[in-house]
Amino acid sequence: MKKPLITITTDFGDGFATSQLKVIVAGLGYTGHLVENHDVKPYSIVEGAYGIWQLAKYCPKGSVHVGVVDPGVGSDRAGIVIKTKNFWFVGPDNGLLYPAAVADGIERIWKIIDFENVSNTFHGRDVFIKQAVWLAQGKEPRGEEIEEIKRLSFEEGQVVHIDHYGNAKIWGKKTFGLPVVKTFSDVPEGSPLIFNGSSDLLELAVNLGSAEERFGLKLGQVIEKL
Repeated sequence: MKKPLITITTDFGDGFATSQLKVIVAGLGYTGHLVENHDVKPYSIVEGAYGIWQLAKYCPKGSVHVGVVDPGVGSDRAGIVIKTKNFWFVGPDNGLLYPAAVADGIERIWKIIDFENVSNTFHGRDVFIKQAVWLAQGKEPRGEEIEEIKRLSFEEGQVVHIDHYGNAKIWGKKTFGLPVVKTFSDVPEGSPLIFNGSSDLLELAVNLGSAEERFGLKLGQVIEKL
């Protein structure tokens, strides 16, 4: 029987933290496929939420999605498990999981409890990845069912991701008076543009340049005008 896919989305960046997640996965005897994205900008719940939402669209039914962008780690914020129509989501209750989960249809929610030897600052290793593996192995969530979780909704004109080139993915349909083109070379070098990106969002870019630098863009900001 094919094992469920586990995706891991974090703002860890470095291999020291990410390797510990994989050690836990191996130690629990899980040999299924892992898809990892550890390049979320530190503390950017908005970018992490966008990343999980985007990944989930392409994943097979039964996949388990782990999110660890968690500036409130160690506080009284809860850890949660969400069961949706097709997937499981595991992570902190800070809105990170909400856009992807609600898009697939939330069915049940659990507050994670009954974990031992949990550090104050690494719940990704000590709680979330363990819970994810157990779910992928067909086990029940370790927690109590709850009704409400923190919601996060993307706003019209919000920057939800900035890539390596400085192109910004913008939520909604705002074009800010810029030309909407098919590709970068449809405008002169150094000129700004809007195009329909591969993730079905509009993207703000500069041909052979950086929209991030040109417009001083920040993740999570809502652009009113340029």
